[in-house]
Amino acid sequence: MATEVSAATAQLNADNATAEIDRVIVSALQARRPGYLSLAVDVAAMEVQPPAQPLNSHQSSSPAARRAFSDAAERLLAPAQRVSLLADFLALRWQQQSALAALREQCAIPCASLLMGKGVLDEQQPGYVGTYAGEASAGQVCEQIEQVDVAICVGVRFTDTITAGFTQQFNPERLIDLQPLSASVGGERFAPLSMADALSELLPLFERYGQQWQPGATPPAAQPAEPAAVISQQAFWQAMQAFLQPGDLILAEQGTAAFGAAALRLPSQAQLVVQPLWGSIGYTLPAAFGAQTADPDRRVILIIGDGSAQLTIQELGSMLRDQQRLILFLLNNEGYTVERAIHGATQRYNDIAQWNWTALPHALSLQGQAQSWRISETVQLEEVMARLSEPKWLSLVEVVMQKEDLPPLLRKVTACLNQRNGC
Repeated sequence: MATEVSAATAQLNADNATAEIDRVIVSALQARRPGYLSLAVDVAAMEVQPPAQPLNSHQSSSPAARRAFSDAAERLLAPAQRVSLLADFLALRWQQQSALAALREQCAIPCASLLMGKGVLDEQQPGYVGTYAGEASAGQVCEQIEQVDVAICVGVRFTDTITAGFTQQFNPERLIDLQPLSASVGGERFAPLSMADALSELLPLFERYGQQWQPGATPPAAQPAEPAAVISQQAFWQAMQAFLQPGDLILAEQGTAAFGAAALRLPSQAQLVVQPLWGSIGYTLPAAFGAQTADPDRRVILIIGDGSAQLTIQELGSMLRDQQRLILFLLNNEGYTVERAIHGATQRYNDIAQWNWTALPHALSLQGQAQSWRISETVQLEEVMARLSEPKWLSLVEVVMQKEDLPPLLRKVTACLNQRNGC
C-alpha cells in the first residue's frame, strides 16, 4: 500500500542505507508526498558510512524553459485588459504564498482561491473576490475569474465537488497554468520549470503591465441574518466571521462545515484546512490534534459535524492529555445533513445515535481540564464566543442546528451535481 501513496520507498540494509535514506527524503521533499522506509530490526543498529554530500532537495528549472515561458506569458499579458488570478492547494504545498503576495502588490486584479486552497491568498488584500466554485460560486466571483482576457492558475486542481461537478469554464488559449514542476501558456507546456521560478518570471510582467489591468470588485458585505431564536447556518457563519482572528488555523470537516467555511473571508495569516477531494469524514478531528501539537501557541478552531465526529472522537482524549487549548465547534444536526442534501433527505440511514457530547471531555480524561456548552440560540452562541478569544483550556461547543438547514454553497453544489447526473 505504501508504494501507491509515496513519492519513494526503500528497503534498507547496511549497504544501501546511506544513499537510500537521502533519496527517499529528497523525493518526499520535492514531491510534497510521503516517503516510506522499511527497516528490519537487525539492521537498525548496524554501522554505515556517513553521507558524502549534504542533502540537496533543490529542483532545477531549465533556463531555456524559463525564457520561453516568460516570452509566451508576455505575449498574452501585454495586450490584456482583464486578468485574473486563481490559486489552489498545490501553491500552499509548495509554499508560494509570499510569491503570490508579491504579484498582488503590483495590481489588485480579481483573485480567488478554490476551497481546498483557501488561505493561500491574503483575503484582506485588495482584489480578493471570494472562493471560486465553478457555477456554484457566490455573487460575481465566477464572472470576475472566468470572463477575462487572461486567467492565471497557480497550483490548481479542478475536482468534482469543489467545482460543482467540473463546471469551470476557462478558455485554454487564454490560460496561464502553473504546476509544481511545469507551466503552460495557451496549451504550450514548458518543463522542467518549478512553480517558484515561473512565478518569479511573472513578477516583472506584473510590474510592467499590471496598471493597465482592471482591478477586482470588492465583494458585497454579507447580509445580516434575520433575528431568530434558533441558530441557523447563516447566523452561525456570520458569528464565526466575527469570531476569527489573524493567524487562526481553522479546520472545517467535510460536510456542512466545509461548505459553510467557504464563504468566510479569512483574516490575514489565517489558514483553512479542509478535505473536499477525498471527502474523508472524521479527518479534521485528529488533524486538529496534530495541528495544535505542531504549533501549541496558535489558536486552532475545529468545526465538525456530529456524524463525522463520531468516527474519530477518541482523539479528544489525546488533546486533553496534552492540555491543548483547542476550540471545537460541534455542529449537531442529528446526522449526515450533507448526505441528506445529496440523497435520502428523510431516510433513517442519514440519522445517527444522539450522544451527550458535553460529557465526553470528562469521559475521555481523568485529569484534563475542559469547558463545554450545549447551545441552541444565537444569543448563546455570541456569549460563548465572547469568552473564547483566548481560551485557557480545551473548549467544546455543541451547536444545535436544524437538520434540513444547508449553507448556500452546499445547496448550489448539490443542485449542479443532480442536474449533471440527471437526478
